[in-house]
Amino acid sequence: MKQLEAVDKIYSVIRKDEAVRAVFLKGSIARDEMDEYSDVDFYCIVKEEQRDEFLKRRVGYLEEYRPLMYWSESNFVGPQIVGVFDNGLHFDLYTVTYDSLPRTDDLKVLYDPENLLDDYKSEKQSLSEEEVATYFNEFSFSLMEFEAAYCRKDLIWASRLGSHLSGDLSMILRYIYDKDKAQLGMKRLHKKLDETTYYKLKEAIDVLGPSDLPKGVILLGELAEEIMEKLPKEVLNKINIRFFDFMMDRIRILEK
Repeated sequence: MKQLEAVDKIYSVIRKDEAVRAVFLKGSIARDEMDEYSDVDFYCIVKEEQRDEFLKRRVGYLEEYRPLMYWSESNFVGPQIVGVFDNGLHFDLYTVTYDSLPRTDDLKVLYDPENLLDDYKSEKQSLSEEEVATYFNEFSFSLMEFEAAYCRKDLIWASRLGSHLSGDLSMILRYIYDKDKAQLGMKRLHKKLDETTYYKLKEAIDVLGPSDLPKGVILLGELAEEIMEKLPKEVLNKINIRFFDFMMDRIRILEK
């Protein structure tokens, strides 16, 4: 696969940089979930005092593999090059120091002569009970915003609010079906849901377009009603169920 070819080529040159203390992968490759569409999350731990000089060399290291068709700089967990090669491969090169090392998600070590990563332990990407309840309460509030937009016939904005609703609901579903990775939300959610729930969510999202409203939003609300029964009492006690029921009554009226 081109992902592994890119990793091998870039690793072979970047590990020789005197600023580099360790090299590892995260994301789908580290989780053994890679497919032909996966991007590459490539991390370098560098010496603090040599970091700035290393940053100047990053694009050159990437182009040891192939020419870059596009690249930009970002700062997600540290200085990052977001690159796209001329074969379409998306490759993210992250630069961190040992003290700024992010401990979310699994990793696959490529180079670690100082054994810096021996004590690495990934933190769970779960959500707290308060966070899940917040997503549910925000879902109810977005129903109110949707109602106003729909009644004004601002269907493009109403459709966008429908997308917000599907995002909040997906976080709750992920919490129910894949608690330790709940923060991933929609990403590969289809692999975690049971078949019935998956098709109900898919059907709702299919009809969130302006011409199909309010059907998609009603379907999302009905799915929210169903999954509420699967939430633990500790979460339910923090949800404003009265407000949710109030908004669902108002949203259903829109279809009549």
